[in-house]
Amino acid sequence: MAPRAQLSIPSTESLPHAFRLPANNREVVRTMNKLARKTLIDLALFWLRKKNRQFAPAYLYSDHDPDFDEVDAPYDPAHDYEELHDIYKEFATRKGGKRDVVDRILEGDWRSGVSLFQLATAEIQHLVDHSNALRWNAKRIAKIESTKPRPQNIEVTNTSEHLPRFHGQTFLLNLRREVSPLLKAHYYLGRVDGWPITILRVYVHDSPYATEASLKTAPEARGTSDSSKAVFFVFPDGSPYVYVSLSTHFGQTVGPEARQLRDILLQAVPKALSRPSNRYELQNTNLSARDLNTLLKFRGPGRTNAAAGGWSIFAENSFSQSALDYAIAQRLKGKDTEQSKSKSQTDTGKENTTPPPKPTASRGRPKRKISVSEAPSPAAKRQKEVAEGRFGVSGTVDDGLAMERFEVRIDDPFPGSEGDAVGQAASAAGSDGSGANIQNAQVSKRTRKGRQSLLDKSLEDIDATDPDGSSIQNSESWVPDVRVAFQGAHVFAGIRELVEQGVVDGEKMPGWMTGEAGVSVGAVKEGRVRTKGGVPGV
Repeated sequence: MAPRAQLSIPSTESLPHAFRLPANNREVVRTMNKLARKTLIDLALFWLRKKNRQFAPAYLYSDHDPDFDEVDAPYDPAHDYEELHDIYKEFATRKGGKRDVVDRILEGDWRSGVSLFQLATAEIQHLVDHSNALRWNAKRIAKIESTKPRPQNIEVTNTSEHLPRFHGQTFLLNLRREVSPLLKAHYYLGRVDGWPITILRVYVHDSPYATEASLKTAPEARGTSDSSKAVFFVFPDGSPYVYVSLSTHFGQTVGPEARQLRDILLQAVPKALSRPSNRYELQNTNLSARDLNTLLKFRGPGRTNAAAGGWSIFAENSFSQSALDYAIAQRLKGKDTEQSKSKSQTDTGKENTTPPPKPTASRGRPKRKISVSEAPSPAAKRQKEVAEGRFGVSGTVDDGLAMERFEVRIDDPFPGSEGDAVGQAASAAGSDGSGANIQNAQVSKRTRKGRQSLLDKSLEDIDATDPDGSSIQNSESWVPDVRVAFQGAHVFAGIRELVEQGVVDGEKMPGWMTGEAGVSVGAVKEGRVRTKGGVPGV
């Protein structure tokens, strides 16, 4: 009697580490080909450790079945894990390309399938080696204030500043409880060596069945769907921010189904961090970047979060003493002045006694003398000093603050649309004693007034707007739709170079062009990027 087929029943369980994907899966092959040879060897040795063997089972000689396995297999199976360990140790000692290592992994030692644990560790290692592989968005963890009155007999201090205590296992249990009824996923939470972050990878599997067979028969395993995608969450140590991956790796497309699944995860993360009487939400900070180092600088645990642009000299401790100690600064300044005077006098006394240098014969090509015309002019020196004062130690290629795109919207009223027109009309009325010019100026001012779209307005502007669309606070001013976008490998390094070359006036340049706002998208009013609650971009 033939055995009965097993039934797949929908459940709320998550996908375990040991579930395997086919070795020819599109995502598995793409991930392995992106890694370097040394990284592949280190990962294979990591999978072969005793504590990881149950999550990354290799294909050994004991699993070989001559009746069902291929006769002309490219690699013979190893007899035990120690033999596999020696094989990959030998790979590390000899030279070669990564193709032989990839083929050995997919067609030899793990030909029966690559587990979800192996795929997760491989993708995280790729992020460590290439910190700009994904695009990230910084979210702020903010506490939701309760509308219920607090008891008077309980003393609570600084409740608005309290952040949730992050515990990995508890957070994963809460996240599974929120997400499992809606979708199936695999979770991998771990630390990254050398970085002050905890990274969470969620492999979304759009299926009601939490079985290994569903992974092999899913449409995405055959390359016909994009519903299974990995979403990354980075939790920096001692920082009230979370970094969320906005895009997948280069070459992958994200459809509407994958976006909906990511929205579900994004809504579940603050719920998993919450507890009774302490509810949290994720607020947008208007900062998105491709490099993780940039996010750690602007929204990380260090001291550089609010010290970009010219203020970076204080965060980097570029002074030999405290910048606030005025007495020490004046005393050191006086000593420097005396030393410079004594040195100049000594040089003057030795000017006539020093014999001229003797000409020496040099082999090879003589050095080219710098002419007076090639020397930097005083204007060029002045421009570099202005750029150094405005940008500080930031705005360089190797400052770790690379931002690929920076876009702002100018919300200031058009110059002369309100005050200048009324002032000119008033002066004209005072000269001839009639009020006709005032009426004409007011009519021309009303004809120039435009209507701003609600899609481009902030929440404060929408609250201060009449139902007919006219603004209450500043109804007589016209605000043109002016947007400025900078794009490049390092936007602020490029702006600093333009200041040094004299293309941009560094003295009249607004502060948000130096990157001191710490946002990638913002609205500028009265020369500053709008903030809410003292946090830039929120």
